[in-house]
Amino acid sequence: MTTIRPRVVRALRDARTRMRDLAAAAHSTASAERDVAARALEDEQALLEAALDNAAGSLAGARSVYEIDLVAEGTGVHRFAVADAAERHTEATAITEATADQLRGRTRQLRTAERLVDLVDEHRSKHEARAEQRSADDMAARRR
Repeated sequence: MTTIRPRVVRALRDARTRMRDLAAAAHSTASAERDVAARALEDEQALLEAALDNAAGSLAGARSVYEIDLVAEGTGVHRFAVADAAERHTEATAITEATADQLRGRTRQLRTAERLVDLVDEHRSKHEARAEQRSADDMAARRR
């Protein structure tokens, strides 16, 4: 049976901790970017609503097809902006979900490494306790 060295196990745990921390930082950044994209989407939707409200008045005062076309262009630009903002928000949400999955995986790996450290420490302490007991038994046997 091969014994796992405690120093190696602790180094593994430290590496897993750093990897989990990096995944947490990436997830935090992705979450912030998703929130920014959500606010941008809300802003674009508000601008579209305002443009549509203004379009009603402009359409009522339109005297030619050209003026109607200008109203359509004005609202169309805002519709495209909303569609672009919605796409950016969807992409940011997908990235956030991916980083959350990665963070869960790294956390699981860290817990496994921590359990391994606990097992090695427990095994080592049992081994030391047995060795100490043997030493005490040997000393007691010599006195007789």
